[in-house]
Amino acid sequence: MHPNTHDAERRAALRRLRRAQLTEARRIRQAVAVTYTLTPAHLLSPCRVVALAEARQVAMYLMRTRLTWPLSTRNGAFPSERIGRLLGHRDHSTVLHGAAVIAARLASGRGEDAALRQMVRALGAALDATDEDDTRRQAA
Repeated sequence: MHPNTHDAERRAALRRLRRAQLTEARRIRQAVAVTYTLTPAHLLSPCRVVALAEARQVAMYLMRTRLTWPLSTRNGAFPSERIGRLLGHRDHSTVLHGAAVIAARLASGRGEDAALRQMVRALGAALDATDEDDTRRQAA
């Protein structure tokens, strides 16, 4: 096999993987919007109402914890810059802060965060179930 052919196949495989990850990021955005009874457009808006900000932060957290991005970062994490663009062109530091806020609330064990913990678990389970359904359809 010619070396250029191998490189082209590798680049094509990376493009497919990245496209799949972007599709998954959009699914996360949609699932969070539905859970919070919002539209995806609300998550993209500049509005800073507490309910919208929390929904955006949950989306940031789920994208940071569920997605990988091959060969772009040392730890393979989905780039915060990309997440920021998917959520209304937020700065990468906003994404890192939002994901950290949700991670801290989930780990806190405080009673007032119990509903958030339950919701994030339910979102994760729903996204996992959708992934399994997609895998079964592709195998059939």
